[in-house]
Amino acid sequence: MNRSHIYFLGIYYRFIDLITLNVAFFIATYIRFNDEETYGFLKNEYLTLLIFINLSWIILSHSQKIYSTLLFTSRRRYFLRVGLVVLLQLLITIAFNGLIKTFYSRLFLFYTFIGFGTLMFFGRVLTNVFYKTYISKRVQKNLIVIVGEGFSIQDVQSTLLANTIDKNYQKIEAISGTDNLIENLENLKRETPITELYIKISLINHELMDELTNYCDNNFIRLRLVIDWQRVSSKLIESRNISHTTVLNIPLTPLDDPYNTLLKRSFDILFSGFIILTVFTWLFPILAVIIKTTSKGPIFFKQKRTGIDNKEFYCLKFRSMKVNDDSDKIQATKEDKRITVVGRFIRKTSLDEFPQFFNVFKGEMSIVGPRPHMLKHTEEYSQLLGNFMNRHAIKPGITGLAQIKGYRGEIDDSHLLTNRVRLDRFYVNNWSLYLDVKIVFYTVFSIFQDHK
Repeated sequence: MNRSHIYFLGIYYRFIDLITLNVAFFIATYIRFNDEETYGFLKNEYLTLLIFINLSWIILSHSQKIYSTLLFTSRRRYFLRVGLVVLLQLLITIAFNGLIKTFYSRLFLFYTFIGFGTLMFFGRVLTNVFYKTYISKRVQKNLIVIVGEGFSIQDVQSTLLANTIDKNYQKIEAISGTDNLIENLENLKRETPITELYIKISLINHELMDELTNYCDNNFIRLRLVIDWQRVSSKLIESRNISHTTVLNIPLTPLDDPYNTLLKRSFDILFSGFIILTVFTWLFPILAVIIKTTSKGPIFFKQKRTGIDNKEFYCLKFRSMKVNDDSDKIQATKEDKRITVVGRFIRKTSLDEFPQFFNVFKGEMSIVGPRPHMLKHTEEYSQLLGNFMNRHAIKPGITGLAQIKGYRGEIDDSHLLTNRVRLDRFYVNNWSLYLDVKIVFYTVFSIFQDHK
C-alpha cells in the first residue's frame, strides 16, 4: 500500500474514532440518565470525564500505533489490537474514576464503551468504502515492485497484499533478481506507473545503489530497502542522522525507548498495586497461618535471582519447602521431598508467587517478562546457550510468554531450555503493552491447569 494512503486513512480513522467516542458518550448519557430528573451534566462532573476520555484515547491510540496498519501481519491481529485498546481505555477510565473519587455510573461506562466499539467498527467500514470509491474514480492506477526472493521478501509481499485497499487499483509485481533491473522497471512502467520499489538490501552494491536512487528520484518512485539479515530483521530498527551520515539504530529491545519503559512501568505499578490492595491483604494472613502451623520456618522464602542487566535482587515467594541447605543449589522437581503438603498446593496454583508483586512494585521485577533464575543456573545456562543473556535486557517477570506456552517449572533437558530461551528472546525483541495484557489474560485462565 502506498504510504500516502496509510497516512490519509490514519487521519480519517483518528477523526472517525473521536467522533464515535463522543457520540457513544452522549448516547450512553441519554440511555442511562433520560429518566433521572436530578441528573446534571456539569453538576455530576461528566464534562471532566468527557475531556479525560478524549485526551487519554488520543494518547493511548497513538502509543499503540493502531493507525499504522502495515505494522500488523493480518487483519485479525489488527482488529484484536484495536479491541484491546478499547478495553484498556475502559480500564484507564475506571482507574480515573477511583483516582478522583467521583462516582460515575458503571452502567453508563458499559454503555459508552460498547457503543464506542460498535460505532468505531462501522465507522471504519464506511471510511474504507468511501475511500475505495474515491480512489477508483479519481486516482490513477499504480504498481508496487518487489525485488528479491526469500522469507523477508515473501513477508513484505503478503503483508502488502493483505493491506491493499483495492487490488484492481493497486498491483504488486515481483522480480527475482537484479539482472537488467532498470530495463525491467522501464518495461513495467510503460504499462502502469510505479509508485514504490522494495528491494533486499543484500542484493545492492554501491554502483547499483547509485543507479537505483537516481532512477527512483527521476521517476518519482519511493525506494524501500528490505533488511534481510536474519538476526536483526525482526527488531524495530530506527535511523539517526549523525552529522551528514545516516546510522541504523538496532535496539536491544523496544523498551530502550523511554516512552515504552514508562508505559510498562505504569502498567506494573497499577496492576501490582491493585493486586496488593485487593488480594494480598486477605490472602497473606490466611497463607501465613497455614504455612507457620504446618512446617517450621519463615513465611517468606527469599532467594537471590538474576535481574535486569545481570543485576542481583532478592526474589520473594511464600515458602513451599522445608528449610534446607540446597535451596540455592538444586531446583525443585515434580516429586521433590522438600516440598510441604501446603507447598504442593500453593505451587500448583501459583499462590507462592504472589509476594513477587512487591518485587514488581519496588521496580525489581515486572508483571510480564522472562522468569528469573537462581544465580547458579544463570551461570550454567549462559555457558550452554550463547544468546541466553539477552533475556536479561529487561526486568524479569512474574509470568511470561514461555510460561503460557507450557514451558514452566523445572528444566530437565536442553530442549526445554532452548525453547524457553527462544520464547523469552522473542518477548524481549517484540515487547508491546498489547502482548503484556495478552500474556496476563492467558496466565489467569491457565493458572489452575497442569503445566509442563
